[in-house]
Amino acid sequence: MDWAELYRQNTTPWDMGGAHPELARRLDEAVLAPAPAGTRVLVPGCGRGHDALALAAAGFQVTAIDIVEQLATQVEPGLGASGGRFLTADALAFREAHALLFEHTFFCALPPELRGRYGEMAAACVESGGELQAIVFPLDKEPRGEGPPFQMTLEDLVTALGEAFELLEDAPIPTRPERPWLSRWARFRRR
Repeated sequence: MDWAELYRQNTTPWDMGGAHPELARRLDEAVLAPAPAGTRVLVPGCGRGHDALALAAAGFQVTAIDIVEQLATQVEPGLGASGGRFLTADALAFREAHALLFEHTFFCALPPELRGRYGEMAAACVESGGELQAIVFPLDKEPRGEGPPFQMTLEDLVTALGEAFELLEDAPIPTRPERPWLSRWARFRRR
């Protein structure tokens, strides 16, 4: 998949034009844990950085990663003010511990055969006692359907994460017209 070309053509149906509403709600209500200002957060496959920028605006120190270099000009300026950074890199190869990994649209963009590598990356990038919080979707997409996005279930994520993480929360998220697939909010703690 030529992600850079999709961004050049503005063919980005996964892009909601802002932070995911559930992330925004949790930030507004201060229910996103861990919450201390300056907490280091990793956002792999950040795209245009809507979620990463919302986390930075809430006081988190964000490392946002995407393989598309041209996105740096859109994301980096908003992260720098809070000590964050944008990296053009393969997020699956990244290895640097953070207190929180926020997942939204990266896992479901991966072909299922790469999901084990996602689990390895998450285990290396979330410090012991830290958390991985995820928007799990599209739950109701045809399992063998073409992607991305590929179907993603909570069980898929649990399997990829293995014994390194324990599930703390699994909650439904209201559907939205711009993204009609079913989704859930999942929160894990790194053992």
